[in-house]
Amino acid sequence: MRVHVCKRRSPGGSRPQEHRRNEKVSVTLTNELWEKVEQHCAEHKLSRSELIRSLIESSDL
Repeated sequence: MRVHVCKRRSPGGSRPQEHRRNEKVSVTLTNELWEKVEQHCAEHKLSRSELIRSLIESSDL
């Protein structure tokens, strides 16, 4: 998997002040992983961004 972080920043909307600056990320996935992401998002009514954010926030990075 490849992750690319763009340097453009956009306002964070309703997120708390310490999380107001957002980074845009480009991720390259296999077709199999993409289908898993799409299926999970559809089943749980999540956006892809919400899914990826929750996975990162729940990890021990």
